[in-house]
Amino acid sequence: MEQIFIGIDLGTTHSAVFYASDSLTQGEIRSFAIPQLIAPGQVSELPLLPSFIYSPHETEFLQSDLVLPWGDSPLIIGQLARELGAKSSGRLVQSAKSWLCHATVGAEEHVLPIDALEEVTKLSPSQVTEQLLTYLSNAWNSHFPDYPIQQQNVVITVPASFDPAARTMTEKAAATIGLNAKLIEEPLAAFYAWLSEQEKWTNTLDVDDQVLVIDVGGGTTDLSLIQVTDIDGNLQLERIAVGRHILLGGDNMDMALTYHIAGKLAQEGTQLEAWQISALTQACRTAKESLLQHGDMTEASVVVPDRGRSLFANTIKSTLFKEEVNQLILNGFFPQVAMGERAQKTTRSGIRTLNLEYETDPAITRHISEFLSVNQSIPNKILLNGGVFNSPVITETLRTQLANLLNTTDVIMLTPSHLDFAVAKGASYFAQINAQGGIKVKSGLAANYYIGVESPMPAIPGMPAPMDAICVAPFGLEEGGEEAILPSEFSLVVGEEVQFRFFQSNQSDAQNVGSVVSSFGIASLTELSPIRIRLFEGHYKFGESVRVVLTAKVSDLGILLIQACDTQSDLIWTLEYQVRES
Repeated sequence: MEQIFIGIDLGTTHSAVFYASDSLTQGEIRSFAIPQLIAPGQVSELPLLPSFIYSPHETEFLQSDLVLPWGDSPLIIGQLARELGAKSSGRLVQSAKSWLCHATVGAEEHVLPIDALEEVTKLSPSQVTEQLLTYLSNAWNSHFPDYPIQQQNVVITVPASFDPAARTMTEKAAATIGLNAKLIEEPLAAFYAWLSEQEKWTNTLDVDDQVLVIDVGGGTTDLSLIQVTDIDGNLQLERIAVGRHILLGGDNMDMALTYHIAGKLAQEGTQLEAWQISALTQACRTAKESLLQHGDMTEASVVVPDRGRSLFANTIKSTLFKEEVNQLILNGFFPQVAMGERAQKTTRSGIRTLNLEYETDPAITRHISEFLSVNQSIPNKILLNGGVFNSPVITETLRTQLANLLNTTDVIMLTPSHLDFAVAKGASYFAQINAQGGIKVKSGLAANYYIGVESPMPAIPGMPAPMDAICVAPFGLEEGGEEAILPSEFSLVVGEEVQFRFFQSNQSDAQNVGSVVSSFGIASLTELSPIRIRLFEGHYKFGESVRVVLTAKVSDLGILLIQACDTQSDLIWTLEYQVRES
Protein backbone atom coordinates (compact mmCIF):
# COMPACT_ATOMS: atom_id res chain seq x y z
CA MET A 1 0.00 0.00 0.00
CA GLU A 2 1.21 3.50 -0.83
CA GLN A 3 2.62 5.41 2.12
CA ILE A 4 0.99 8.70 3.11
CA PHE A 5 3.11 11.21 4.98
CA ILE A 6 1.07 12.76 7.79
CA GLY A 7 2.11 15.64 10.03
CA ILE A 8 0.20 16.28 13.25
CA ASP A 9 0.57 19.51 15.20
CA LEU A 10 -0.74 18.87 18.72
CA GLY A 11 -0.91 22.52 19.67
CA THR A 12 -1.61 23.96 23.10
CA THR A 13 -4.57 25.90 21.68
CA HIS A 14 -5.19 24.30 18.26
CA SER A 15 -4.28 21.06 16.51
CA ALA A 16 -3.81 20.60 12.76
CA VAL A 17 -3.07 17.81 10.28
CA PHE A 18 -1.30 17.96 6.91
CA TYR A 19 -0.57 15.09 4.54
CA ALA A 20 1.14 14.26 1.25
CA SER A 21 1.13 11.31 -1.17
CA ASP A 22 1.51 10.65 -4.87
CA SER A 23 -2.07 9.50 -5.43
CA LEU A 24 -4.09 11.50 -2.89
CA THR A 25 -2.34 14.86 -3.27
CA GLN A 26 -0.15 14.45 -6.39
CA GLY A 27 2.88 15.08 -4.22
CA GLU A 28 1.55 18.32 -2.75
CA ILE A 29 1.28 18.87 1.01
CA ARG A 30 -2.34 19.54 1.86
CA SER A 31 -4.38 20.45 4.92
CA PHE A 32 -6.78 17.85 6.29
CA ALA A 33 -10.15 19.36 7.22
CA ILE A 34 -11.13 18.03 10.65
CA PRO A 35 -14.84 17.28 11.29
CA GLN A 36 -16.04 18.67 14.63
CA LEU A 37 -19.18 19.82 16.37
CA ILE A 38 -19.79 23.56 16.06
CA ALA A 39 -23.25 23.36 17.65
CA PRO A 40 -25.39 20.53 19.06
CA GLY A 41 -26.14 18.18 16.15
CA GLN A 42 -24.13 20.29 13.68
CA VAL A 43 -20.78 19.07 12.32
CA SER A 44 -18.44 21.16 10.21
CA GLU A 45 -15.02 20.44 8.68
CA LEU A 46 -12.46 23.00 9.82
CA PRO A 47 -8.69 23.28 9.20
CA LEU A 48 -7.97 23.66 12.94
CA LEU A 49 -9.21 21.59 15.86
CA PRO A 50 -9.26 23.60 19.10
CA SER A 51 -7.36 21.50 21.66
CA PHE A 52 -10.19 21.66 24.21
CA ILE A 53 -12.13 18.82 25.85
CA TYR A 54 -15.50 19.47 27.48
CA SER A 55 -17.24 17.04 29.82
CA PRO A 56 -21.00 17.67 29.50
CA HIS A 57 -23.55 17.04 32.21
CA GLU A 58 -25.54 13.87 31.58
CA THR A 59 -28.72 15.92 30.98
CA GLU A 60 -27.07 18.67 28.95
CA PHE A 61 -27.45 17.09 25.49
CA LEU A 62 -29.33 14.38 23.69
CA GLN A 63 -27.19 11.54 22.37
CA SER A 64 -28.14 12.59 18.84
CA ASP A 65 -26.65 16.06 19.52
CA LEU A 66 -23.13 14.68 19.80
CA VAL A 67 -22.89 12.27 16.84
CA LEU A 68 -19.76 12.54 14.71
CA PRO A 69 -19.09 10.81 11.35
CA TRP A 70 -17.47 7.88 13.24
CA GLY A 71 -19.95 7.72 16.13
CA ASP A 72 -20.62 9.55 19.38
CA SER A 73 -18.45 10.24 22.41
CA PRO A 74 -19.09 11.13 26.06
CA LEU A 75 -16.58 13.98 25.70
CA ILE A 76 -16.83 16.94 23.33
CA ILE A 77 -13.63 17.96 21.55
CA GLY A 78 -12.94 20.98 19.36
CA GLN A 79 -14.86 24.14 18.50
CA LEU A 80 -18.02 23.37 20.47
CA ALA A 81 -15.96 22.32 23.51
CA ARG A 82 -14.22 25.69 23.59
CA GLU A 83 -17.49 27.60 23.28
CA LEU A 84 -19.23 25.53 25.98
CA GLY A 85 -16.27 25.92 28.32
CA ALA A 86 -16.57 29.70 28.05
CA LYS A 87 -20.04 29.49 29.56
CA SER A 88 -19.47 26.90 32.27
CA SER A 89 -16.62 26.44 34.73
CA GLY A 90 -15.24 23.12 35.98
CA ARG A 91 -15.87 21.11 32.80
CA LEU A 92 -13.22 22.27 30.32
CA VAL A 93 -9.73 20.83 29.82
CA GLN A 94 -7.31 23.19 28.09
CA SER A 95 -3.53 23.70 27.75
CA ALA A 96 -3.04 20.01 28.54
CA LYS A 97 0.20 19.88 26.55
CA SER A 98 1.86 22.29 28.96
CA TRP A 99 0.88 20.03 31.87
CA LEU A 100 2.90 17.18 30.34
CA CYS A 101 6.13 18.76 31.58
CA HIS A 102 4.89 20.27 34.84
CA ALA A 103 7.56 20.35 37.54
CA THR A 104 5.38 18.94 40.33
CA VAL A 105 2.45 17.23 38.57
CA GLY A 106 3.06 13.87 36.91
CA ALA A 107 1.92 13.36 33.33
CA GLU A 108 -0.27 10.45 34.46
CA GLU A 109 -1.86 12.21 37.44
CA HIS A 110 -5.59 12.84 37.10
CA VAL A 111 -5.70 16.61 37.64
CA LEU A 112 -7.58 18.09 34.64
CA PRO A 113 -9.71 20.15 34.65
CA ILE A 114 -7.86 21.75 37.53
CA ASP A 115 -11.17 23.32 38.70
CA ALA A 116 -13.26 20.21 38.00
CA LEU A 117 -16.75 19.91 39.42
CA GLU A 118 -17.34 16.95 41.72
CA GLU A 119 -19.25 15.00 39.06
CA VAL A 120 -16.58 15.50 36.37
CA THR A 121 -14.07 12.69 35.88
CA LYS A 122 -10.59 14.15 35.88
CA LEU A 123 -8.09 13.23 33.17
CA SER A 124 -4.32 13.09 33.23
CA PRO A 125 -2.26 15.18 30.76
CA SER A 126 -1.20 11.97 28.99
CA GLN A 127 -4.84 10.84 28.72
CA VAL A 128 -5.77 14.18 27.14
CA THR A 129 -2.95 13.75 24.62
CA GLU A 130 -4.27 10.28 23.83
CA GLN A 131 -7.85 11.60 23.52
CA LEU A 132 -6.78 14.28 21.02
CA LEU A 133 -4.74 11.81 18.97
CA THR A 134 -7.62 9.33 19.02
CA TYR A 135 -9.99 12.02 17.79
CA LEU A 136 -7.67 12.98 14.91
CA SER A 137 -7.13 9.31 14.04
CA ASN A 138 -10.88 8.64 13.95
CA ALA A 139 -11.40 11.70 11.78
CA TRP A 140 -8.72 10.53 9.34
CA ASN A 141 -9.91 6.91 9.18
CA SER A 142 -13.50 8.01 8.67
CA HIS A 143 -12.47 10.15 5.69
CA PHE A 144 -9.85 7.76 4.26
CA PRO A 145 -11.04 4.25 5.24
CA ASP A 146 -8.74 2.67 2.65
CA TYR A 147 -5.68 4.38 4.16
CA PRO A 148 -5.85 3.81 7.94
CA ILE A 149 -3.60 6.21 9.80
CA GLN A 150 -2.10 3.34 11.81
CA GLN A 151 -0.43 2.15 8.60
CA GLN A 152 0.94 5.53 7.53
CA ASN A 153 4.15 7.48 8.10
CA VAL A 154 3.22 9.85 10.95
CA VAL A 155 5.23 12.67 12.51
CA ILE A 156 3.96 14.49 15.62
CA THR A 157 5.31 17.87 16.68
CA VAL A 158 6.33 18.81 20.22
CA PRO A 159 7.89 21.95 21.72
CA ALA A 160 11.66 22.07 21.26
CA SER A 161 11.97 22.53 25.01
CA PHE A 162 9.83 19.51 25.99
CA ASP A 163 11.60 17.47 28.64
CA PRO A 164 12.30 13.74 28.02
CA ALA A 165 9.35 12.58 30.13
CA ALA A 166 6.91 14.73 28.14
CA ARG A 167 8.31 13.36 24.88
CA THR A 168 8.02 9.82 26.17
CA MET A 169 4.38 10.38 27.15
CA THR A 170 3.57 11.80 23.70
CA GLU A 171 5.09 8.77 21.99
CA LYS A 172 3.38 6.44 24.46
CA ALA A 173 -0.01 8.04 23.75
CA ALA A 174 0.57 7.60 20.02
CA ALA A 175 1.65 3.97 20.43
CA THR A 176 -1.40 3.20 22.59
CA ILE A 177 -3.71 3.93 19.64
CA GLY A 178 -1.49 2.11 17.16
CA LEU A 179 0.46 5.00 15.65
CA ASN A 180 4.11 4.36 14.81
CA ALA A 181 5.04 8.02 15.07
CA LYS A 182 8.24 10.02 15.13
CA LEU A 183 8.57 13.34 16.94
CA ILE A 184 9.94 16.62 15.63
CA GLU A 185 10.41 19.96 17.36
CA GLU A 186 7.86 22.64 16.47
CA PRO A 187 10.35 25.38 15.45
CA LEU A 188 12.22 22.83 13.33
CA ALA A 189 8.94 21.76 11.72
CA ALA A 190 8.19 25.42 10.93
CA PHE A 191 11.59 25.66 9.25
CA TYR A 192 10.87 22.51 7.23
CA ALA A 193 7.61 24.12 6.10
CA TRP A 194 9.64 27.06 4.81
CA LEU A 195 12.05 24.66 3.08
CA SER A 196 9.16 22.84 1.40
CA GLU A 197 8.16 26.07 -0.34
CA GLN A 198 11.61 26.94 -1.67
CA GLU A 199 12.54 26.03 -5.21
CA LYS A 200 16.19 26.18 -4.09
CA TRP A 201 16.90 27.14 -0.49
CA THR A 202 20.56 27.95 -1.23
CA ASN A 203 19.33 30.98 -3.20
CA THR A 204 18.22 32.49 0.11
CA LEU A 205 20.66 31.11 2.68
CA ASP A 206 24.47 31.36 2.53
CA VAL A 207 27.25 29.68 4.47
CA ASP A 208 27.50 30.90 8.10
CA ASP A 209 23.99 32.35 8.02
CA GLN A 210 22.15 31.92 11.30
CA VAL A 211 18.36 31.72 11.25
CA LEU A 212 16.50 32.55 14.47
CA VAL A 213 13.15 30.73 14.53
CA ILE A 214 10.65 32.47 16.82
CA ASP A 215 7.61 30.27 17.35
CA VAL A 216 4.94 31.97 19.47
CA GLY A 217 2.01 29.63 19.91
CA GLY A 218 -1.10 29.87 21.99
CA GLY A 219 0.56 28.79 25.21
CA THR A 220 4.32 28.62 24.63
CA THR A 221 7.19 30.45 22.98
CA ASP A 222 9.93 28.32 21.43
CA LEU A 223 13.24 29.67 20.16
CA SER A 224 15.73 27.82 17.96
CA LEU A 225 18.87 28.66 16.00
CA ILE A 226 19.70 27.03 12.67
CA GLN A 227 23.06 27.58 11.03
CA VAL A 228 24.23 27.06 7.45
CA THR A 229 27.54 25.19 7.29
CA ASP A 230 29.90 24.20 4.49
CA ILE A 231 30.80 20.50 4.48
CA ASP A 232 33.27 19.66 1.70
CA GLY A 233 31.84 22.36 -0.52
CA ASN A 234 28.20 21.45 0.14
CA LEU A 235 25.88 23.68 2.14
CA GLN A 236 24.30 21.89 5.09
CA LEU A 237 21.83 22.93 7.79
CA GLU A 238 22.38 22.37 11.50
CA ARG A 239 20.20 23.16 14.51
CA ILE A 240 22.70 24.63 16.98
CA ALA A 241 20.58 25.78 19.92
CA VAL A 242 17.08 25.59 21.41
CA GLY A 243 15.56 27.69 24.15
CA ARG A 244 14.08 26.61 27.45
CA HIS A 245 10.38 25.88 27.96
CA ILE A 246 8.67 29.31 28.04
CA LEU A 247 4.99 29.27 29.08
CA LEU A 248 4.16 32.49 27.31
CA GLY A 249 2.10 32.99 24.15
CA GLY A 250 -1.03 34.30 22.54
CA ASP A 251 -3.20 33.13 25.43
CA ASN A 252 -1.29 35.50 27.73
CA MET A 253 -2.13 38.39 25.42
CA ASP A 254 -5.81 37.48 25.51
CA MET A 255 -5.73 37.32 29.30
CA ALA A 256 -4.04 40.74 29.50
CA LEU A 257 -6.95 42.24 27.58
CA THR A 258 -9.44 40.21 29.64
CA TYR A 259 -8.25 41.60 32.95
CA HIS A 260 -8.10 45.09 31.49
CA ILE A 261 -11.75 44.96 30.40
CA ALA A 262 -12.78 43.26 33.66
CA GLY A 263 -11.13 46.14 35.51
CA LYS A 264 -13.02 48.71 33.42
CA LEU A 265 -16.32 46.94 34.12
CA ALA A 266 -15.51 46.79 37.84
CA GLN A 267 -14.99 50.56 37.88
CA GLU A 268 -18.45 50.87 36.33
CA GLY A 269 -19.91 48.71 39.11
CA THR A 270 -20.08 45.37 37.27
CA GLN A 271 -18.25 42.47 38.94
CA LEU A 272 -17.80 39.47 36.67
CA GLU A 273 -18.11 35.89 37.90
CA ALA A 274 -15.52 33.20 37.13
CA TRP A 275 -17.56 31.67 34.30
CA GLN A 276 -17.90 35.09 32.66
CA ILE A 277 -14.12 35.58 32.64
CA SER A 278 -13.79 32.64 30.21
CA ALA A 279 -16.42 34.15 27.91
CA LEU A 280 -14.73 37.56 28.16
CA THR A 281 -11.41 36.01 27.14
CA GLN A 282 -12.93 34.67 23.92
CA ALA A 283 -14.55 38.01 23.21
CA CYS A 284 -11.27 39.84 23.80
CA ARG A 285 -9.44 37.40 21.50
CA THR A 286 -11.87 38.15 18.67
CA ALA A 287 -11.66 41.91 19.28
CA LYS A 288 -7.85 41.80 19.42
CA GLU A 289 -7.58 39.98 16.10
CA SER A 290 -9.94 42.45 14.42
CA LEU A 291 -8.10 45.52 15.74
CA LEU A 292 -4.61 44.22 14.95
CA GLN A 293 -5.39 42.87 11.48
CA HIS A 294 -7.56 45.70 10.18
CA GLY A 295 -5.74 49.01 10.12
CA ASP A 296 -8.87 51.13 9.72
CA MET A 297 -10.58 49.86 12.89
CA THR A 298 -10.20 51.99 16.00
CA GLU A 299 -12.46 50.13 18.42
CA ALA A 300 -14.32 46.84 18.84
CA SER A 301 -17.25 45.82 21.02
CA VAL A 302 -16.78 43.16 23.68
CA VAL A 303 -19.93 41.30 24.74
CA VAL A 304 -20.20 38.97 27.75
CA PRO A 305 -23.28 36.84 28.55
CA ASP A 306 -25.10 37.55 31.81
CA ARG A 307 -27.54 35.54 33.90
CA GLY A 308 -30.56 37.72 34.44
CA ARG A 309 -34.28 37.26 35.01
CA SER A 310 -35.29 38.51 31.60
CA LEU A 311 -36.80 36.06 29.14
CA PHE A 312 -34.34 37.44 26.61
CA ALA A 313 -30.60 36.82 26.68
CA ASN A 314 -28.82 39.31 28.91
CA THR A 315 -25.40 40.66 28.01
CA ILE A 316 -22.74 42.94 29.43
CA LYS A 317 -20.99 45.18 26.92
CA SER A 318 -17.74 47.09 26.86
CA THR A 319 -15.43 48.56 24.24
CA LEU A 320 -11.82 47.74 23.47
CA PHE A 321 -9.92 50.56 21.77
CA LYS A 322 -6.94 50.15 19.47
CA GLU A 323 -4.82 52.39 21.71
CA GLU A 324 -5.46 50.00 24.61
CA VAL A 325 -4.45 46.99 22.53
CA ASN A 326 -1.26 48.72 21.39
CA GLN A 327 -0.36 49.62 24.96
CA LEU A 328 -1.07 46.20 26.46
CA ILE A 329 0.10 43.92 23.63
CA LEU A 330 2.79 45.79 21.74
CA ASN A 331 4.40 47.58 24.67
CA GLY A 332 3.79 44.79 27.17
CA PHE A 333 4.90 41.75 25.14
CA PHE A 334 7.25 43.30 22.56
CA PRO A 335 9.05 46.20 24.32
CA GLN A 336 12.39 47.55 23.18
CA VAL A 337 15.25 45.77 24.97
CA ALA A 338 19.03 45.75 24.73
CA MET A 339 21.21 42.73 24.02
CA GLY A 340 22.05 41.00 27.27
CA GLU A 341 18.81 41.79 29.07
CA ARG A 342 17.35 38.74 30.80
CA ALA A 343 13.83 37.75 31.69
CA GLN A 344 12.87 39.34 34.98
CA LYS A 345 12.02 37.19 37.97
CA THR A 346 9.60 38.18 40.72
CA THR A 347 9.28 36.88 44.26
CA ARG A 348 6.53 34.26 44.31
CA SER A 349 3.99 33.68 47.03
CA GLY A 350 4.75 30.79 49.36
CA ILE A 351 1.34 29.22 48.74
CA ARG A 352 -0.16 29.29 45.27
CA THR A 353 -3.08 27.69 43.45
CA LEU A 354 -2.01 24.51 41.68
CA ASN A 355 -1.72 25.53 38.06
CA LEU A 356 0.72 25.86 35.18
CA GLU A 357 4.04 27.53 35.98
CA TYR A 358 3.62 30.60 33.84
CA GLU A 359 6.44 33.01 33.08
CA THR A 360 6.55 36.05 35.34
CA ASP A 361 8.05 38.27 32.61
CA PRO A 362 5.66 38.74 29.64
CA ALA A 363 8.27 40.50 27.43
CA ILE A 364 8.93 38.07 24.57
CA THR A 365 11.70 40.34 23.29
CA ARG A 366 13.48 40.03 26.65
CA HIS A 367 13.32 36.23 26.44
CA ILE A 368 14.81 36.48 22.93
CA SER A 369 17.61 38.71 24.23
CA GLU A 370 18.40 36.20 26.99
CA PHE A 371 18.41 33.27 24.53
CA LEU A 372 20.77 35.03 22.13
CA SER A 373 23.06 36.16 24.93
CA VAL A 374 23.33 32.70 26.46
CA ASN A 375 24.20 31.24 23.05
CA GLN A 376 26.40 34.22 22.04
CA SER A 377 24.57 34.49 18.74
CA ILE A 378 23.81 37.35 16.37
CA PRO A 379 21.43 35.83 13.78
CA ASN A 380 21.11 37.53 10.42
CA LYS A 381 17.80 36.01 9.33
CA ILE A 382 14.51 35.55 11.16
CA LEU A 383 11.67 33.07 10.62
CA LEU A 384 8.44 33.74 12.52
CA ASN A 385 5.78 31.17 13.25
CA GLY A 386 2.51 31.22 15.17
CA GLY A 387 -0.93 32.74 14.77
CA VAL A 388 -0.06 35.93 16.67
CA PHE A 389 2.07 36.96 13.69
CA ASN A 390 -0.98 37.06 11.44
CA SER A 391 -1.14 40.62 12.74
CA PRO A 392 0.98 42.92 10.53
CA VAL A 393 1.27 45.34 13.47
CA ILE A 394 2.80 42.72 15.76
CA THR A 395 5.10 41.44 13.02
CA GLU A 396 6.36 44.92 12.18
CA THR A 397 6.78 45.80 15.87
CA LEU A 398 8.90 42.69 16.47
CA ARG A 399 10.94 43.34 13.31
CA THR A 400 11.71 46.86 14.54
CA GLN A 401 12.64 45.65 18.02
CA LEU A 402 14.87 42.89 16.61
CA ALA A 403 16.67 45.42 14.41
CA ASN A 404 17.41 47.46 17.53
CA LEU A 405 18.40 44.37 19.52
CA LEU A 406 20.77 43.10 16.81
CA ASN A 407 22.10 46.60 16.08
CA THR A 408 21.27 46.47 12.38
CA THR A 409 19.24 48.64 10.06
CA ASP A 410 17.84 45.70 8.13
CA VAL A 411 16.45 42.48 9.57
CA ILE A 412 15.96 39.88 6.85
CA MET A 413 12.65 38.11 7.46
CA LEU A 414 12.17 34.78 5.71
CA THR A 415 8.75 34.54 4.14
CA PRO A 416 6.85 32.18 6.42
CA SER A 417 4.44 29.47 5.48
CA HIS A 418 0.85 29.91 6.64
CA LEU A 419 1.41 30.88 10.25
CA ASP A 420 -1.39 28.76 11.72
CA PHE A 421 -0.46 25.58 9.84
CA ALA A 422 3.29 25.70 9.22
CA VAL A 423 4.18 23.25 11.99
CA ALA A 424 1.84 20.52 10.72
CA LYS A 425 2.90 21.15 7.13
CA GLY A 426 6.58 20.97 8.06
CA ALA A 427 6.02 17.71 9.94
CA SER A 428 4.46 16.17 6.85
CA TYR A 429 7.38 17.36 4.70
CA PHE A 430 9.85 15.97 7.25
CA ALA A 431 8.14 12.56 7.06
CA GLN A 432 8.35 12.72 3.29
CA ILE A 433 12.05 13.54 3.02
CA ASN A 434 12.86 11.01 5.73
CA ALA A 435 11.46 8.32 3.46
CA GLN A 436 12.32 9.70 0.02
CA GLY A 437 15.41 11.82 0.64
CA GLY A 438 16.08 15.54 0.62
CA ILE A 439 17.82 18.24 2.64
CA LYS A 440 17.62 17.55 6.38
CA VAL A 441 18.52 19.80 9.27
CA LYS A 442 21.13 18.10 11.40
CA SER A 443 19.49 18.07 14.81
CA GLY A 444 21.34 16.23 17.48
CA LEU A 445 20.73 16.54 21.19
CA ALA A 446 19.86 20.05 22.31
CA ALA A 447 21.74 19.72 25.61
CA ASN A 448 24.43 17.70 27.35
CA TYR A 449 22.91 14.81 29.30
CA TYR A 450 24.44 13.50 32.52
CA ILE A 451 23.90 10.60 34.89
CA GLY A 452 24.39 11.07 38.62
CA VAL A 453 27.23 9.12 40.23
CA GLU A 454 27.52 8.94 44.01
CA SER A 455 30.99 9.55 45.45
CA PRO A 456 31.67 7.54 48.65
CA MET A 457 32.86 9.60 51.61
CA PRO A 458 33.24 9.16 55.37
CA ALA A 459 30.01 9.76 57.29
CA ILE A 460 29.56 13.43 58.20
CA PRO A 461 26.62 14.55 60.37
CA GLY A 462 23.87 16.17 58.30
CA MET A 463 25.66 15.72 54.96
CA PRO A 464 24.59 13.13 52.35
CA ALA A 465 27.11 11.48 50.09
CA PRO A 466 28.08 13.92 47.31
CA MET A 467 26.64 13.36 43.83
CA ASP A 468 28.73 14.11 40.72
CA ALA A 469 27.27 14.25 37.20
CA ILE A 470 29.01 12.32 34.39
CA CYS A 471 28.32 13.35 30.78
CA VAL A 472 26.95 10.36 28.85
CA ALA A 473 25.48 12.13 25.80
CA PRO A 474 26.91 15.47 24.58
CA PHE A 475 25.11 18.35 22.90
CA GLY A 476 24.71 17.78 19.15
CA LEU A 477 24.99 13.99 19.35
CA GLU A 478 23.08 12.51 16.42
CA GLU A 479 20.55 9.75 16.95
CA GLY A 480 21.68 6.33 15.79
CA GLY A 481 25.35 7.27 16.14
CA GLU A 482 28.26 5.23 17.43
CA GLU A 483 28.42 3.85 20.94
CA ALA A 484 30.71 5.78 23.31
CA ILE A 485 32.67 4.16 26.15
CA LEU A 486 33.14 6.16 29.33
CA PRO A 487 36.81 6.28 30.33
CA SER A 488 36.47 5.20 33.98
CA GLU A 489 35.17 2.13 35.77
CA PHE A 490 32.18 2.43 38.08
CA SER A 491 30.41 0.43 40.76
CA LEU A 492 26.83 -0.75 40.10
CA VAL A 493 24.39 -1.88 42.82
CA VAL A 494 22.32 -4.91 41.77
CA GLY A 495 19.45 -6.83 43.32
CA GLU A 496 17.82 -4.04 45.35
CA GLU A 497 15.72 -1.09 44.16
CA VAL A 498 17.92 1.92 43.45
CA GLN A 499 17.48 5.36 41.90
CA PHE A 500 19.30 6.74 38.87
CA ARG A 501 19.34 10.53 38.58
CA PHE A 502 19.66 12.37 35.27
CA PHE A 503 20.58 15.96 34.45
CA GLN A 504 20.87 18.20 31.42
CA SER A 505 22.89 21.34 30.81
CA ASN A 506 21.34 24.79 30.48
CA GLN A 507 23.67 25.90 27.68
CA SER A 508 24.76 24.67 24.27
CA ASP A 509 28.52 24.06 24.74
CA ALA A 510 29.21 20.41 23.94
CA GLN A 511 31.03 18.42 26.64
CA ASN A 512 33.15 15.31 26.17
CA VAL A 513 31.69 11.94 27.06
CA GLY A 514 32.88 11.16 30.58
CA SER A 515 33.48 14.77 31.62
CA VAL A 516 32.49 15.44 35.22
CA VAL A 517 30.44 18.17 36.87
CA SER A 518 31.34 17.92 40.55
CA SER A 519 28.83 17.92 43.38
CA PHE A 520 29.72 21.57 44.06
CA GLY A 521 28.74 22.58 40.52
CA ILE A 522 25.78 20.26 39.96
CA ALA A 523 23.34 23.07 40.84
CA SER A 524 24.20 24.61 37.44
CA LEU A 525 22.44 21.68 35.74
CA THR A 526 18.72 20.98 35.39
CA GLU A 527 17.68 17.76 37.10
CA LEU A 528 15.32 15.55 35.10
CA SER A 529 12.94 12.82 36.20
CA PRO A 530 14.80 9.94 37.90
CA ILE A 531 14.48 6.23 37.17
CA ARG A 532 13.74 3.83 40.05
CA ILE A 533 14.58 0.26 39.13
CA ARG A 534 15.76 -3.08 40.49
CA LEU A 535 18.56 -4.58 38.38
CA PHE A 536 18.72 -8.38 38.14
CA GLU A 537 21.56 -9.62 40.33
CA GLY A 538 22.51 -12.64 38.20
CA HIS A 539 25.09 -14.68 40.07
CA TYR A 540 25.82 -11.83 42.48
CA LYS A 541 24.33 -11.37 45.93
CA PHE A 542 21.39 -9.10 46.73
CA GLY A 543 22.61 -5.51 47.08
CA GLU A 544 26.17 -6.31 45.96
CA SER A 545 28.26 -3.72 44.12
CA VAL A 546 29.65 -4.84 40.75
CA ARG A 547 32.58 -3.30 38.86
CA VAL A 548 31.34 -2.14 35.45
CA VAL A 549 32.31 -0.17 32.37
CA LEU A 550 29.63 2.16 31.01
CA THR A 551 28.77 2.66 27.35
CA ALA A 552 26.22 5.11 25.97
CA LYS A 553 24.48 5.82 22.67
CA VAL A 554 21.25 7.40 21.46
CA SER A 555 19.02 5.12 19.40
CA ASP A 556 17.11 6.04 16.25
CA LEU A 557 14.03 6.45 18.48
CA GLY A 558 15.74 9.07 20.64
CA ILE A 559 16.33 6.78 23.60
CA LEU A 560 19.55 7.11 25.55
CA LEU A 561 20.84 3.56 26.06
CA ILE A 562 23.31 3.22 28.92
CA GLN A 563 24.84 -0.23 29.27
CA ALA A 564 26.76 -1.31 32.34
CA CYS A 565 29.11 -4.13 31.32
CA ASP A 566 30.45 -6.39 34.08
CA THR A 567 34.25 -6.41 34.00
CA GLN A 568 34.35 -9.95 35.46
CA SER A 569 31.68 -11.69 33.36
CA ASP A 570 29.45 -11.26 30.33
CA LEU A 571 26.54 -9.75 32.29
CA ILE A 572 25.18 -6.49 30.88
CA TRP A 573 22.57 -4.21 32.50
CA THR A 574 20.74 -1.65 30.34
CA LEU A 575 19.08 1.65 31.28
CA GLU A 576 16.83 3.45 28.81
CA TYR A 577 16.09 7.17 29.00
CA GLN A 578 14.18 9.27 26.49
CA VAL A 579 16.19 12.25 25.19
CA ARG A 580 14.57 12.70 21.80
CA GLU A 581 15.09 16.16 20.32
CA SER A 582 13.55 15.57 16.90
